[in-house]
Amino acid sequence: MISFDVKIYRKSDGNFQTKYLDPKTGKRKRKQFQTLKEAKLYKSEVEIGLQTKGLSAFSDLRISQVMKSYIELFPNSTVRSRKNQFSSFIEAFGSHRVSELNENDLRAWFESIKRLGDLSELTLNQIRSQFFGFFEFLGNENHIRLNPLKKIRFKRYDNPKRPRVVLSVEEVREVLENAKTFDDKTLYPYLYTLANTGARRSEILKLEREDVDFSTGLIHLKHTKNGRPRFIKMSPRLKEVLKTKLDSHEYLWVFENEFGKALHKAELSRLTHKFNAFFPMDKKWTCHSLRHSFAYNFLKAGGEMYQLQAILGHQGIQVTVDLYGQLKSQDIENPSPYNF
Repeated sequence: MISFDVKIYRKSDGNFQTKYLDPKTGKRKRKQFQTLKEAKLYKSEVEIGLQTKGLSAFSDLRISQVMKSYIELFPNSTVRSRKNQFSSFIEAFGSHRVSELNENDLRAWFESIKRLGDLSELTLNQIRSQFFGFFEFLGNENHIRLNPLKKIRFKRYDNPKRPRVVLSVEEVREVLENAKTFDDKTLYPYLYTLANTGARRSEILKLEREDVDFSTGLIHLKHTKNGRPRFIKMSPRLKEVLKTKLDSHEYLWVFENEFGKALHKAELSRLTHKFNAFFPMDKKWTCHSLRHSFAYNFLKAGGEMYQLQAILGHQGIQVTVDLYGQLKSQDIENPSPYNF
């Protein structure tokens, strides 16, 4: 146990002064107060800080500084997997001393992003996982004593905020055939790629020409949600569709706009909105519905969860099971083990 005491002295001018030796640097620290009550309160705060946080209570290290070091040491960490939440975290806590950030601050931040983003408990749990490794790192480096996220819990199972639309094989075929009629230059090859890879919308929008390797038959997804690149095998028909698309222009991006830049999600949204107006369906599908549909139809065709995890690029198998395990169970003809 560290021997430590904050002493209080009355000065000749009637004010009170606290004095102690900083156990981290060995330097003498003084602070003046107008009343004895204020000095005692400060003494209590400093002494309790040492008891609960250890030497880190005396560190001037800021969250933004240690976050930079963490990312340099662990470039493949998921801490930046959700860019909006990462930016929000740094904006809220970047200037805080590491020793100042506590469980209550984090709870308030989670409540704030939940309210502003209308996020589900499941999403909040994923954001918690995003930062968990960072706080474990703080503990391992003795910057903090306890990981405050260990006491913050969210439900791992929650109703999604937006309905999860799943299309059957025939419905996906209908969408693609209609898209080819509507716009065979941009929308059709984009939706065909999306439907046949199960990739996220942004992952396909950011595809560059060099990411499509026809010799190996692989698509290299470099700009992923969790920061981990992955490869997806192309079907023979997908090869044809992408080759036709790339032969139609000489730009860097696979899916380009009229200015030769990467097709923006807002431009894609306007295009799909017009398409749905021309070819309405009973199901209100979105581009992300094609990802859910890929997962459902992959499992229905006999694919395994671990294979699906690798294809979709989920961080862990539990995410895949949580999202699609129920869908697979719905496809069991007779789930009962009994025949009576």
